[in-house]
Amino acid sequence: MKFISTPLFTLALAAFAVANPLEVEKRSEACVITGAGSRCRRSPNTSSDIIGEFQAGKSVTFSCTTTGPSVSGNTHWDRTTIGGVQCFVSDSLVAGPCPVGLPACVL
Repeated sequence: MKFISTPLFTLALAAFAVANPLEVEKRSEACVITGAGSRCRRSPNTSSDIIGEFQAGKSVTFSCTTTGPSVSGNTHWDRTTIGGVQCFVSDSLVAGPCPVGLPACVL
C-alpha cells in the first residue's frame, strides 16, 4: 500500500501545482472599433497628442487597459500600437464587452 500511495500523492501535488488555464492572464485581444474617426492618443486622456485614428468597424489588437478621464461615462482606456508607437483608445469607442481580462498597463 505504501508503494501505491507515494506515486498517487506525487501526482496529486503535480496536478495542484499546474496553473489553471482559466486564470492565465491574457496578453492581447482583438476588438472592433465602434466610433468613426476614433483617436488613438499618446496618453490615456483626451488632451494628449493624437498618434492616429481608426475607422468604425476596424479590428484592433489591444495589449492592456488602464483608467483615465471619463469619455461618455467610461473611464477605461485600451492600449494598442500604431507604426510602432504605443497609444490609447477610450474603451467607450470599442465594441463591448471587449477587451476582457487584459492586464493593467504599466505606464
